[in-house]
Amino acid sequence: MNFKPWLLIALLGCLLSSCSSSLTYKAYQGEPKAPLRVSHIRGSQFIRQDSINRYVDAVKFARIDETEIDDGSSFRSVEVEPGFHDIEVYFYWDMGSQRGLAPALVSYASSQDNLSRTLRFNARAGMEYTVKAQPYFSESKKQDITTLSHVDFWVEDMNGVEIVSKEAGRYNPT
Repeated sequence: MNFKPWLLIALLGCLLSSCSSSLTYKAYQGEPKAPLRVSHIRGSQFIRQDSINRYVDAVKFARIDETEIDDGSSFRSVEVEPGFHDIEVYFYWDMGSQRGLAPALVSYASSQDNLSRTLRFNARAGMEYTVKAQPYFSESKKQDITTLSHVDFWVEDMNGVEIVSKEAGRYNPT
């Protein structure tokens, strides 16, 4: 049997492209559209390191306009048609392989006003946006989910320009 490296490269390319596309939620009806005809919105990610483990926390998507995203924690980004959209996001706290109450706390936190926000902005065709987040803790030395006070969100375009300002996405307790 002859080894054909081009076949292996092609197979890996197919696998990688199918994996990366499955991480994007298509928030419109019909066939997928060319990148220049949609807006791509991704959630930012945060590396958190403790003495033993490394975690990746992230901004995740709960709803686009009137459409709830089932299992929003599975998607790293969303594609929308151009125009005004209400994007509901939440801060996803990665608990790694921990069991017990910790994962339930993360699930509960995703629906809380202090850890989620609805951001409204005009998405332009062919543009890429990133939803950024700044977590705040009630204790400076112990920064874990039990001391997570609130999270502020904002949106930047691919040039780093704020499309939804930090002030507009700031948590304001009622």
